[in-house]
Amino acid sequence: MQKTVILGAGLSGISTAHHLKKNYEIFEKEDHPGGLVITNEKDGFHFDLTGHWFHMRDKGIKKIVNNLMQNKLVEVARDSRIYSKGVTTFYPFQTNTFGLPVEVVKEIISGFIDAVYINPTDKEPKTFEQWVLKHMGEGIAKHFMIPYNEKLWCTHPKDMTPFWCQHYVPKPELDQILEGALRPPEQNIGYNASFSYPKKGGIGVLSKTFAESLDQSHIHYQVVPTRILAKKRMVELSNGETIGYENLVSSIPLPELIKLIDDAPQSVKKACSKLVCNQVAYFDIAVDGKTSVPAHWIYYPEKPFVYYRAGCYSNAVNSMAPRGKSSLYVEISHRGNLPPTGKLYQQVLKGLVGSGLVKNKKDVMFHIARNIKYAYVVFDKNYQKSLDVIFPWLEKYGIQSIGRYGKWTYNSMETAMIDGREAALKIKKQR
Repeated sequence: MQKTVILGAGLSGISTAHHLKKNYEIFEKEDHPGGLVITNEKDGFHFDLTGHWFHMRDKGIKKIVNNLMQNKLVEVARDSRIYSKGVTTFYPFQTNTFGLPVEVVKEIISGFIDAVYINPTDKEPKTFEQWVLKHMGEGIAKHFMIPYNEKLWCTHPKDMTPFWCQHYVPKPELDQILEGALRPPEQNIGYNASFSYPKKGGIGVLSKTFAESLDQSHIHYQVVPTRILAKKRMVELSNGETIGYENLVSSIPLPELIKLIDDAPQSVKKACSKLVCNQVAYFDIAVDGKTSVPAHWIYYPEKPFVYYRAGCYSNAVNSMAPRGKSSLYVEISHRGNLPPTGKLYQQVLKGLVGSGLVKNKKDVMFHIARNIKYAYVVFDKNYQKSLDVIFPWLEKYGIQSIGRYGKWTYNSMETAMIDGREAALKIKKQR
């Protein structure tokens, strides 16, 4: 019997193995490590699976990454912006309204003062919409937070809990709002004010280097679980092998994990059926020339734009594209209800040229359509209730479900690595 079976060689699975050091076997469905933290290359253009900018705050994770990457990383000050009302402003919206129409700026300032100082509420927000209105006011909600997040999550914020946003959405102060209305920002705010990134090769270099630091004889590529017998603590694999475990650590999407468990009770299966997530269709776009705005990514809250965000890797790190050219990504959140790919691309191209990010559609050298099936977990009314049923049952049989889609949450690459560390520590304590 193997001590620990790890399903998935993404960052959380690799991190689990790294912290365990021994007595593990990793099984990965692809022929390479990384999960969603990989980079594709064509004709000198590099594309990640949309934006993967690495933020390090945890000292332990920072030490691991620096030891692995040594001098292969560069620190980048974030340049992110928002396109609305026909103009481009800086992110975050709530503290960077300089350049917007005067009427819009007035609504934002007066709405914030009313919500925070004149008519504040002591009620704890039960929905994301209530959280925005309480901490930012009607103007910010109307002109950015509600339309953008409805586009991103394919769900109106009134139908979402505020659970996810505490760490990722910065709450503004009045002086920040007033300062941001009068002039461009002098400094970034928010959890991702700067980020680390490989100097060459894209974010995939990080996961590849991390995986290569492990004993390769314990990583089995192109092998997937076909059935899990939780009560017997056994996994049947696509290579015909059946392997026993004392602990199982899974970073595969939670719904996929539950489908594999033959002896999961109906209550767990029913709870899992209520979990909701969005897919992201996106385009890798190679452009002959530089973008008109030097931003690393831009948010698009308004409905005329089918996409919610467009980014440019080569604006952040110029090695991501040949000299004088640009590598872009454009993201569309959906639930499987998109128009045909060709029509969707034309809508994307129209938006890029119309907003001025790409000067001329003839500048596009090629594009590649891709899709991420599990992208954004939706924090609706069933979210916590479902997890409260699923996770205790998994834990009872030695199963830890970790990572963004295993834990069914909204997190970062660093958090995925922390999940792996915590899973390993828990297993070591049990031993």
